[in-house]
Amino acid sequence: MSGNSPQELKSAAQRAANWLVERQRPNGALPSRTAVIESCYKGMWALHTAGHTQAASAVADYVTSLLQADGDIPQPREEEYFLDVHYLYANGYLTIGAHVLGRFGLSSKLMSFVETMQNPVTGGFRSHGPAVPGDGRCDSVSTSISGLAALYTGRLSVARSAADFLGSLWAGQPDRENLFHAVADAQGNVLTSDDAVTISVRKAEGDWYFIGLPALFLTALHEATEDQKYLDLATELMTYMDETCDDDAFIDSSCGKAGVAAAMLYRLTGKPRYREIAQQIGDLLCERQTPYGYWSEEETDDVADLFWGDLDMTAEYVMWLDLIARNLASGERVWAGAGAR
Repeated sequence: MSGNSPQELKSAAQRAANWLVERQRPNGALPSRTAVIESCYKGMWALHTAGHTQAASAVADYVTSLLQADGDIPQPREEEYFLDVHYLYANGYLTIGAHVLGRFGLSSKLMSFVETMQNPVTGGFRSHGPAVPGDGRCDSVSTSISGLAALYTGRLSVARSAADFLGSLWAGQPDRENLFHAVADAQGNVLTSDDAVTISVRKAEGDWYFIGLPALFLTALHEATEDQKYLDLATELMTYMDETCDDDAFIDSSCGKAGVAAAMLYRLTGKPRYREIAQQIGDLLCERQTPYGYWSEEETDDVADLFWGDLDMTAEYVMWLDLIARNLASGERVWAGAGAR
């Protein structure tokens, strides 16, 4: 396989994790210039993945200090998307991170709150946080990360309902050749209004994770259930990103989820195109890593200049590079000599 080897992808992830640990604060928080939940919500999962279990546990201690009685962490948040566009995005990662770390008391409380945000009619998960007036709308990101958290914590029926919402959202797209509408109302109707997230798929700089994260979740759910309909929907979404969406879908900073989905699909199906997509994205992430180990929109060697998005991106890429690497390596072992399918 051309490009960076799985071991090289993992080495890049390790460098980033080492950088995070070296600068972790005494209270367990990661070194963002503003101490908001957006800067550390992926920290437990990322640091555990890289073998820094003590540092991951310190993040868990910090997260626990912010936890409300109902299992939510409403503050401190500052990014609009984490308040009323995909509120549960942070909660879902926190739940998974606590669970893989073995902090089951924390993951149980976090997941209990997440479950309260599921629409019992559609299976989708609410976009707005409890403190933000909303109309019951649900979106593909909140639903996918919550469904993945449900899968990790053994709530299979919750995950299946989330997948059903995604299937309905996809089926209800009125103009998918040009637009992907990521939000549905409380009754499950796809929203095309200006105040709902819409991706112009023929243009660059879209929020591609509104499509890539569902593909990742659905692939994982298929593997857990062996239900073909989840694999079919995941492959439809990946084909959509590959053949309909702008090339930016696989080169934008939000492409990591699609890279993981492609690597998983390669391991499960052996199709070379999935390997190519995953390899391309893995190589891209390595290419964009700063010499210091972290990722940032603007390179700096002064940690005081980093904002929450840099920590978010760095922790995320630690996870995605590891997952891309291990799925590609496993796929190569499984499909070696099998030829294209």
